[in-house]
Amino acid sequence: MDMPFLFFKVKDSSMEPAIKERNYLFVSRFYRRLKEGDIVVLEHPRKDVKIVKRVKRVVADSVFVVGDNGARSEDSRSFGPIRRSSIVGKVLLVI
Repeated sequence: MDMPFLFFKVKDSSMEPAIKERNYLFVSRFYRRLKEGDIVVLEHPRKDVKIVKRVKRVVADSVFVVGDNGARSEDSRSFGPIRRSSIVGKVLLVI
């Protein structure tokens, strides 16, 4: 059975200042819809890692995501929009 909630530890500074390296994220795997400004955990499209980004645009079956710290973020500006199926969950709480 899949767990409805997951915890992640942030390992980079791509979302600073909102989310800092070593923060913990409480993530819901079950969410109804995404909107601009939501923060999500997703599978990196080119590497075998999970990353955290902010939703910039929702388009059809894909999402354009960016890091708040643009200078330190690899995001849709470099790898393009991601499929919704790549999204692990929506961040509910940052600790």
